Amino acid sequence: TAGCTDSTACNYDATASCNDGSCDYSSCAGCTDPTACNYNASATSDDGSCEFASCAGCIDPTACNYDSTATIDNGSCLQLDECGNCGGSSTAGCTDSAACNYDAAASCDDSSCTYAGPFVDCEGNCLNDLNDNGICDELEESGCTYSWACNYNPNATSDDGSCEITSCAGCTYADAANYDASAIFDDGSCTFVFVSSCPGDLDFDGLVNINDLMLFLSYYGNICTPNVE
Repeated sequence: TAGCTDSTACNYDATASCNDGSCDYSSCAGCTDPTACNYNASATSDDGSCEFASCAGCIDPTACNYDSTATIDNGSCLQLDECGNCGGSSTAGCTDSAACNYDAAASCDDSSCTYAGPFVDCEGNCLNDLNDNGICDELEESGCTYSWACNYNPNATSDDGSCEITSCAGCTYADAANYDASAIFDDGSCTFVFVSSCPGDLDFDGLVNINDLMLFLSYYGNICTPNVE
């Protein structure tokens, strides 16, 4: 039978016993390199047309210049810088010059600015502290700062000389007749009632005898105002 007997031809006929000059070398020619942009899967004869530029680009989906149509990575992938610029080198930081952490090198603000609190500087030190006690003058509270005083003020930070011990003075002895439970300072006013366990023992010597009688008679006739001894 007649046909194309050239095995390199596109229409090679293995059953042909004689060549009839019909061999075709173009219909099956193309790029046979599967890594090329124009790879032809149906081509059986490479025609030298393979190219690798038209489909090259960034194939990293995390890159800011990702090319979804690219199949060959050309090393062009870029990332966003701190300010959101693709492939840039800008840095983010506090751009407010009034802030404690102002960054003069920052190209964009990242909302990280911090500021000094009321009445203090960026280090936390009082701007005004005349008595150098670590409490800002604007926050000082005047009052009596001595805990033993009647008018002690636990919230006071600056003593104003108002401390006094008279309003809470009184008899602090619980056994006294005039004991004052609210008194803090004893003023020496306590009075006591001494009761003998031996009736008639006026001199408190543990005996009832002539001495007691003489003591009683010595007071006979006195006009007395009731008093506690």
